[in-house]
Amino acid sequence: MSSVKISGKQKDIFQAFLFFFAGLLIAQTIIGSALIAFPFALAAAYLPFYFTQRKRERDQLALALLWPEIVDHLISGLRSGLSLAETLIQLSIRGPQRSRSIFADCESMLRAQGDFPQVFAHIKEAFGDHIADQVCEVLDFARQSGSRDITVILRTLGDHIRSDIAIKSEIRAKHGWIKNSAVIATLAPWILLLILSAQPTTIRAFSTGTGLGVLILGILMSITAFLWMGKVGRIEEPPRIFMRVSK
Repeated sequence: MSSVKISGKQKDIFQAFLFFFAGLLIAQTIIGSALIAFPFALAAAYLPFYFTQRKRERDQLALALLWPEIVDHLISGLRSGLSLAETLIQLSIRGPQRSRSIFADCESMLRAQGDFPQVFAHIKEAFGDHIADQVCEVLDFARQSGSRDITVILRTLGDHIRSDIAIKSEIRAKHGWIKNSAVIATLAPWILLLILSAQPTTIRAFSTGTGLGVLILGILMSITAFLWMGKVGRIEEPPRIFMRVSK
């Protein structure tokens, strides 16, 4: 009997529906008005997408932070006389714990076919950042040209990666304060509405046509401000000009 595989996006959509109805039920129970509870239900429905995106960003950042250590392992392996293939295989055993599974797949590819372009393409796709593209291109160029200065080039590249990570970490910390402040500023009016909804006059006011218009306008402005905040607070990554490997 075949099982149906659910993708991550379908799972998020299903959870969004559950969070929407659960948020609507809880907010209506607390407030006593389905109309005023609707914005809170919308906010609850967005939570699965928000946490999935944050998890994806954290995982990608965690992988990117491993590159200085990975480059050090590459330099150590090549200096000890290992071939490039053996050095990559060693990363599945002695490399950072989080990236070992990626290089274990590389080991399988190298032992099965010895196809370096496929291995580099796999590394680029698994890490998903411009640092992986740069390191793979340096390794591929050294492999094809037989360069003896590969360890010197990797050392220079490793210093550049460390400097880039340090600068971005500082920028990311400052942007984090800005984004958190913007989130609080976006939530503040709705928290105030939740407190004021304990009074029957507030519910009657928003049940009128004018009150409904103000509520809809507030929802649209909050969504616009949240999306704009995310765009402004996003750190632009350098273009991945070496994303593809020529075979």
